[in-house]
Amino acid sequence: MVFKIAGWIISFEQGYKHDHFGDDFVGIALDRWFKERNIDYLWAVGTDYPRGSLQPVIVLVRRRREDPKSTVSHYYRVRELDADREVKKQVMEETGLSDEDLPWVTVADPFFMS
Repeated sequence: MVFKIAGWIISFEQGYKHDHFGDDFVGIALDRWFKERNIDYLWAVGTDYPRGSLQPVIVLVRRRREDPKSTVSHYYRVRELDADREVKKQVMEETGLSDEDLPWVTVADPFFMS
């Protein structure tokens, strides 16, 4: 069993491109930014992706769950749904990011608990 999240990844550089974030952790600042714009997503999570790559990214999480059929090394991917693409469209309009800038990913064990 493994906890997994699904959403779009952005780099820390993309997350910090807005000067008004100040000294806040980028996840907190992004959560506030999304809330101010009434964009429906769960939360921003910092992790490395792919796992073990030491490539820090931010996942703009749309879904999360414990998956009893998955492990860290073998897990089922979560598909991006039409509702997710509608939210992504809002994000792209507000940020100027393109579809290619926001790839959809599934991350197993994003907090390295297993």
